[in-house]
Amino acid sequence: MKQLNYSEIQFEASKDAYQLSCHYLKLKEGNPHPHASGVFIKIGEEKFLLTAAHVIEKQEEDIFIGIGEHELLRLGGDLIWNKAPETRDKDRIDIAVHKLCPATVEKIGNKYKFLDINELGINHKFALSAMYQSVGFPASLSKFNRVKNSTKSKPFIFNTRPAPKEIYTLLKCDNFLNVIVEYDKRRIIDYKTGQQQIGPDPYGISGSGLWYIPFQQKKEGDKLDKKLVAIMTEWPIENRKYWIGTRIDVFTELIRNKYRLKIEQSKIVKLNISNL
Repeated sequence: MKQLNYSEIQFEASKDAYQLSCHYLKLKEGNPHPHASGVFIKIGEEKFLLTAAHVIEKQEEDIFIGIGEHELLRLGGDLIWNKAPETRDKDRIDIAVHKLCPATVEKIGNKYKFLDINELGINHKFALSAMYQSVGFPASLSKFNRVKNSTKSKPFIFNTRPAPKEIYTLLKCDNFLNVIVEYDKRRIIDYKTGQQQIGPDPYGISGSGLWYIPFQQKKEGDKLDKKLVAIMTEWPIENRKYWIGTRIDVFTELIRNKYRLKIEQSKIVKLNISNL
């Protein structure tokens, strides 16, 4: 079987990440419109959907996910998110966790995959290298077809690297809570052509996953190594060449403390859930 080079490994990993990611939709005048993104995970027998707090706050009854071209599903279960210190614009945590009820899990069926616990990048040490990837659903790449009564959600796959330490100070982020990655929309490489192009504004990508894809020796059909290391939350107005995300440790510590599940404890993040 063919040995994969690293760019091929990244592309294959992105296809797997796509199956683990959902596109949140909102109804406007009875028609679905793009809203945000999320990532499905599984811990033991429990299943969750992770996203950003601003995606669902005060909108939990208005958002859906697609489970096919013609069917929307409002998710049931226990939904929690952090409280903003002042406004969401100043919130650098911005996390939401939806513990899905059995009826919702049954309805989802095999429409999506759920990430296994051993693929959560808890205690991940970020390297300043282009081994990171985001998979989400920008609003500008999604279209509703009124004739066919269907929504096409086109994913945006972007390879990137973490920003240097001085950018964290500039954007008022903490590297034990956040990760900041580069995003120069004018220098995006198209997967199919290899040509440079202008990327989309990342509105709608809030809640998407940031994946670490290490160098590895793999052949076609092999299971690829990847880790979910953050959920992306913000395209900062202070500098539009970066994205801000929240470390996966913040999510897993919330889940571990709230639901008493067996998860590796973070050595990076200490979370007091009473303050959330």
